[in-house]
Amino acid sequence: HPFVKDVSIIDCFSGDGLGDEMLRTLLSTGGPKLETLTMSSNNISSVESTLLPDFLATNPRLILLDLSDNEFNDNDAVFIANALRSNTTLKSLVIEVGDDGNETLRVAVCDESSLNSVADSNHSCLIEAEYGVDGNETDSREINRSRKIYSLLAS
Repeated sequence: HPFVKDVSIIDCFSGDGLGDEMLRTLLSTGGPKLETLTMSSNNISSVESTLLPDFLATNPRLILLDLSDNEFNDNDAVFIANALRSNTTLKSLVIEVGDDGNETLRVAVCDESSLNSVADSNHSCLIEAEYGVDGNETDSREINRSRKIYSLLAS
């Protein structure tokens, strides 16, 4: 529906998970006003497809995406991290992945290996993971970018 801003689907799809068709329908018909999407505890993973990363890469209006307590792994984190590089609207991502996945997500939002990598980092999204992900600390893209550049130059 075009006027829906918040959707919560929590612990509704145990067993086989949410399913590609249901997820595809939800993401494609979420409407231009969808800002908050909570899909925790639904056995979702991107093993079968890359629907979520593909959706994030389109830079939708979505501000909060809660994927906590699902079945994402370190490989899924790679797809999501790549999508975050082109996403400038998502402000908060809640997800649980392994240690390597946490590092992959951290690098997507805070790669301080060179000035070019800092420029290519996501400066808007705060990632809330099981073991935390350093990177963006404020709502301001400019402040986050400046802090990363300062950190790189000061080291």
